[in-house]
Amino acid sequence: MSTQVATTHEIHEKEVSSIFKNKKFLLFVLTFLASSFSVSFFMFTVNWYVVDFLRLEAMLGLVFFASSVPRLMFMLIGGVIADRINRGWIMFLSDFTKGVLLIGVIGLLMFDMLSIWLLIGLALVFGLLDAFFWPASSSMLPTILKKEELTRGNSIVETVRNISIVTGPILAGVIIGFGSYTIMFAIVSGMLLISALVDWILKNKINDEELQDKSANKEKPSSIFSSIKEGLAYLKQSPFLLTLMLTVVFLNLAFAGPLQVGMPIFAKNVLGGDELTFSTLSAGLAIGMLLGTILVGVLNIRKKRGLVAVVSIGGMAIFYTAFSLIGVFWVNVALVVCIGISVSFTNVPLTAAIQHHTEEKYIGRVSSLVQFSAMGLIPISYLITTMFISLGVKIDQIMMYAALTLCVLSAIVLIKAKSLRELD
Repeated sequence: MSTQVATTHEIHEKEVSSIFKNKKFLLFVLTFLASSFSVSFFMFTVNWYVVDFLRLEAMLGLVFFASSVPRLMFMLIGGVIADRINRGWIMFLSDFTKGVLLIGVIGLLMFDMLSIWLLIGLALVFGLLDAFFWPASSSMLPTILKKEELTRGNSIVETVRNISIVTGPILAGVIIGFGSYTIMFAIVSGMLLISALVDWILKNKINDEELQDKSANKEKPSSIFSSIKEGLAYLKQSPFLLTLMLTVVFLNLAFAGPLQVGMPIFAKNVLGGDELTFSTLSAGLAIGMLLGTILVGVLNIRKKRGLVAVVSIGGMAIFYTAFSLIGVFWVNVALVVCIGISVSFTNVPLTAAIQHHTEEKYIGRVSSLVQFSAMGLIPISYLITTMFISLGVKIDQIMMYAALTLCVLSAIVLIKAKSLRELD
């Protein structure tokens, strides 16, 4: 028995050592770190600027809507392109363009010309760039890691990303509180340009000859829409992927809008707080996601991944309900940590399962299709949340109804979704 335990421990050490000796993986982790800091800073800054400086709470949902629509419309095309060209190149163009655009935003801030409509326009452009960035980044890991390393690799990437998300809102709250929005946007621009530099190095590390060999073994590339159809045909053959797509569609309808749009409003109106209150809640969610990814990585879940994810959705629903009903700051922080843990125990195992069970030549399109389904009703969720806020419904009530809907959804998935529940 002791020999078996020692052997298992040695295998674990070899897997971890192998991952961290992979230079392309280390570069991938580094660009995720820089990119995640920029995303965390940017989202916090825009949210608080609209709610606290412009005092346009009801318009915040439109900012989210503006960023999600182009992301949704072009995500499938982004997946096709990610299967055809160097993914590092796509990531570089996206990060570099966003970094340059934010330099313009800094100029507008200095002349007090940054309006809600300019922010909505910026959100549109960022959403379009993300439509190409995320399929490229999410489909890169299977090309640089072995299949047996994917769960641990995804957990490491998520852990590193969540470290930046944990510190991001706290730092942003402090910088805005003691500095200015101009300084904050300058930092975001700098982080994006750093991320672009790492993307460029990663692009040059990708084995272009290997990618060309894989392309040579395929038939002549078809049109973009034909490629999307091929991806859909491949997806239809998998009951697990179909069930997953339907689940995430309704999951994000109930979860994304009320939580993302509602968090800064909840911090200000329900808890009576300021930017540090909002940053603590945001950091609490990220801390929970960090703890969850660390646990998933340590456990290296390879069996019953579907069941783990389904149970985690149920836990998310319960904690979300409690969060909406309680208006005590530290209790809400604890609950949002629990929500974050549940999110990680849902996302990481399912992401690894998708990558493991999908053929490499389809991974870009399948990743974009899954993300497309995840984002499908998010714009509607933002608009519904905005509509209820405009009608005078309190944000804690909106969250409560959304959480109860999520409870019903989790029960249906647990009972009915056999292909997802039994997935290894």
